[in-house]
Amino acid sequence: MRALLTPARIRRLFVAEATRKFTRNVPDFAALRRLVREHGGRLHNDHGAIRVADPALCALFVRAAAVMGLRRERDYDFPAKKLRSFDLQVIGEDHRPFKIFVSQVDLAAFPDDVARQVREDCAACAQAADHAPLLALIEKAERRGGLSPGDATCFVDHLVHRLMTRSGPPLRRATLEAVARVSGEAASALALGPDFNHVTIDVQAAGFRGIEAMAAAMRRAGFRLLPAIQGAPGSPLRQTATLAATMDTPVLEADGRLGRAPTEKQFVEIIERSQARNAEGGLLWRQDGRPLIFRNFLAANAEKIFDAAATRGAALR
Repeated sequence: MRALLTPARIRRLFVAEATRKFTRNVPDFAALRRLVREHGGRLHNDHGAIRVADPALCALFVRAAAVMGLRRERDYDFPAKKLRSFDLQVIGEDHRPFKIFVSQVDLAAFPDDVARQVREDCAACAQAADHAPLLALIEKAERRGGLSPGDATCFVDHLVHRLMTRSGPPLRRATLEAVARVSGEAASALALGPDFNHVTIDVQAAGFRGIEAMAAAMRRAGFRLLPAIQGAPGSPLRQTATLAATMDTPVLEADGRLGRAPTEKQFVEIIERSQARNAEGGLLWRQDGRPLIFRNFLAANAEKIFDAAATRGAALR
């Protein structure tokens, strides 16, 4: 019997396939890959992020992430965005493994009638999706501690191309508009489905002196960025992002016809991580004496990054 692939090997397969999909769908990411290559740098994916409205689908995604060695670690709350988030990490001192930032639409914070419409949309999507093959592979990995190369390929394919996509009938325009009036971020989540709404490139690996230099190079190349870099100079985490392109999303009109609605769904982020600090501001170190690089997230930063993909109600009218 062939040796089983470890969680780290399965994770690398997942990152490669998810990156290929994201590159096909997001022109800004393909352009950023070219910019980094021309600069002589290396493209290192720090993390991807998803927004999920269906709690059951979110739980399945978390279970699939565990097959890749990713565990839920810290929670983050965004009441103004009507989102509650957490990170999925390789627990330890190494900041380099790929991470996933998961945001759940907080339906308890929505008016009852709008929450009902979202739940109905989630139910329609769930009814159209068959994730039994993925669940079987997750259970096999949990029993055996890994997957064969063939099973790992099937696992990654289902996760990237079937789970991380919007299933079912088109979103109702009335639902999209009602959600957008409460939370533009949640509206974008429904329009996109549980796919990566952004992927994040490490500034140092890309070969730039710092995040200001990379952001300036991106602006010169024609990228549209958020107006400010999040995180003060010298802080453990600094980041900024492109603005998501407006794209047409299929929607179901009130009369049953298929229509189109302008939505903002996917963008690219760049990130600069520095040495972590304790609650008193002191620098933290790894057990081997090297600096401990901050590998989590800061809610104050993420609050502004969310603005890169938010479908507002006024834009839909």
